[in-house]
Amino acid sequence: MIRYVAGRLLQMVPVLFGISLIVFLLVRLIPGDPAIAVLGSRATPELVRRVHDQLGLDLPLWRQYFHYLDHALRGDFGISFFYQANVWDLTMARLPTTLALMAYAILLSFVIAIPLAVIAATRRNGVSDALIRLGATVALGTPSFWLGIVLALLLGARLKLLPIGGGGTGGFDTLYHLTLPAVTIAFALTPILVRTLRSSLIEVIASDYVTTGRAMGLRRRYLLTSYLLRNSFRPVITVLSLNIGYLIGGTVVTEQIFSVPGVASILNGSVATRDYAIIQLATLLFAVLVVLANLVADLLYRAIDPRVAL
Repeated sequence: MIRYVAGRLLQMVPVLFGISLIVFLLVRLIPGDPAIAVLGSRATPELVRRVHDQLGLDLPLWRQYFHYLDHALRGDFGISFFYQANVWDLTMARLPTTLALMAYAILLSFVIAIPLAVIAATRRNGVSDALIRLGATVALGTPSFWLGIVLALLLGARLKLLPIGGGGTGGFDTLYHLTLPAVTIAFALTPILVRTLRSSLIEVIASDYVTTGRAMGLRRRYLLTSYLLRNSFRPVITVLSLNIGYLIGGTVVTEQIFSVPGVASILNGSVATRDYAIIQLATLLFAVLVVLANLVADLLYRAIDPRVAL
């Protein structure tokens, strides 16, 4: 197990190098000049040249990249010219909020998806199954940004049940503030999990060992947890790991709508101000999350089914 994990972590190194290069080149294609974003549209050519010199933007691209890579390998990801602060400290201070939001959204998705999938699978082709499948189709077609605005207006502004902005002060207050953003993200993720788990459950229900368990008189609760759900979760884990990138994309939009002080919100603002250092580090962090999510998924396969070979 340790050898497998170490090997997978080593495989991350060339992946992160490739991502850093792609992101470095892509951010340079963003329209606009960082010097103009700092100085304003009335800046003189002399001031613009001075800022280019300070930021190293007057160097060839290959020299800029190797300069960035050299400092990044030493843990120095630069200074944000917009916030005038160390990029690493600025971004890492917001990372726990983003991780909490993503974990909260995944938890809500499972809490909603598991009962719905079980009902749909055990009552296949019935009224309940048809309604659940119809609801999943509607949820998949609902834009997250529109749903977030509706929830903020209805539950936040009108009914005043939940806060519509901020990240809280820690603990339950953070969960309280992140509830609306998490529900918005979970609304898009839940139908994918429901469909996957329903299909997997239907396949498992038709298995011989489930028929044998029923013939032995096993209790319904034990049959559901030990036979059906455990053997149906591998496809769900696969789908969830493949949708981590989509989940991060939803977080970027949702944090902006609800003013959540996370990495995604500062990434949005940095694109507008052409703050290259923050964009590069935030994107790299999200790439690490995607790679780690796939590693965790492989380990969960083994935990659920010991027959799976790493």
